[in-house]
Amino acid sequence: MRRISIVITLILMIATLSLSVKTLRIWAMGEEAKNLHIMAEKFMKENPDVEVKIQAIPWSAAYDKILTGIAGMQLPDLIQMGTTWMAPFGAMGVFEELTPYIKKSFINKDMFFEGSWQTVTMDGGIYGIPWYVDVRVMYYRKDILESIGYDHAPQTWNELYEVAKKLAKRGEKMYALSLLYTGVFGNEFMPFAWQAGGRIFDENGNIRVTDPEFVEAIRYYARFFWEKLAPVGGANVLQDFAAGVVPIFFSGPWMVSLIEKQTPQIAGKWSVALMPKNKKRTSFVGGCNWVIFNTSKHKELAWKFIEFMTKPENQLEWYKIVAALPAVKKAWEYPELANNPIIKVFGEQLKDAKSPPNIPAWEEIANAISRRVEEAIYRKRTPEKAAEMLKKDIEKIMR
Repeated sequence: MRRISIVITLILMIATLSLSVKTLRIWAMGEEAKNLHIMAEKFMKENPDVEVKIQAIPWSAAYDKILTGIAGMQLPDLIQMGTTWMAPFGAMGVFEELTPYIKKSFINKDMFFEGSWQTVTMDGGIYGIPWYVDVRVMYYRKDILESIGYDHAPQTWNELYEVAKKLAKRGEKMYALSLLYTGVFGNEFMPFAWQAGGRIFDENGNIRVTDPEFVEAIRYYARFFWEKLAPVGGANVLQDFAAGVVPIFFSGPWMVSLIEKQTPQIAGKWSVALMPKNKKRTSFVGGCNWVIFNTSKHKELAWKFIEFMTKPENQLEWYKIVAALPAVKKAWEYPELANNPIIKVFGEQLKDAKSPPNIPAWEEIANAISRRVEEAIYRKRTPEKAAEMLKKDIEKIMR
């Protein structure tokens, strides 16, 4: 009898323990999914009554996986959400609105870069919290620019154009910079539009792509192709950068480690700089946010995990793990970032960075921008005509 009593007691203890443990289910993608367990283990040590389960999803399958989860109402508590996916999924009404949680939390919009915070606000509500950010900057070969008389990166549109003309004179099949010219490159073009003072919509929702500023950006972008300062045709940016064929390009922070690993022969010969200035130096900001699904049974716990990942010290730790740039401004004060001359430039650029309009139709609009700018590049239309056609495209998309 005593032995039976002990067994029953143990079963009851295990049952009670299992009932007291809460499971937080998270979907994550890419390198983040592979490494998030490190932070999850730290969170579970601080919260022993919690079990964090992470499901890794390839980026290539993530969009369809989320759609399927929404259709079948089989969703996690918390998900890593790409900034450009916020609007299309948010429009389906599946995100938890976070204002009530923020009112009780240390988290507030002033903690984050303005462009990053734009990605979580929709229809007057807050539907996510920035996790990490990326931003485009200028990569350039210091040694090659020095060879044509420049001891610094081009600072303005005019200077970039003048540098480009000199770089292209170095010889046959030598160019100045790499720019996307076909396919979907709306996000690469938009910084030039913003720098010129252009915009897609005004405050009242009117389409403004035929404004002189937007047309100026199309002309400036296309001009590099018209004058053979940027190559048209298949190219490998890393190889061309290392070979000096294309000494300037624009990209995000992920390229830093790629250059260091794949082209060690140019160590010390390259650097990064802020975007060239017209009226502004504005760049494109992306990255990923944390989103709680409104079907979650553990919303408070999901919010607690967001708070954990938002603490500056944990933002720094995550940067050390996967080199993802912190979304929290205070994390940039740590010496690991503040004293790194390359990474420091990204932090400075984030002060002047924007996200595209946070609307479900953005991907369609980005496709239209790419198509019309490409027409200008190939001289199928003038920049003015390309802008007029783009306006008609957007009117049709927004109906």
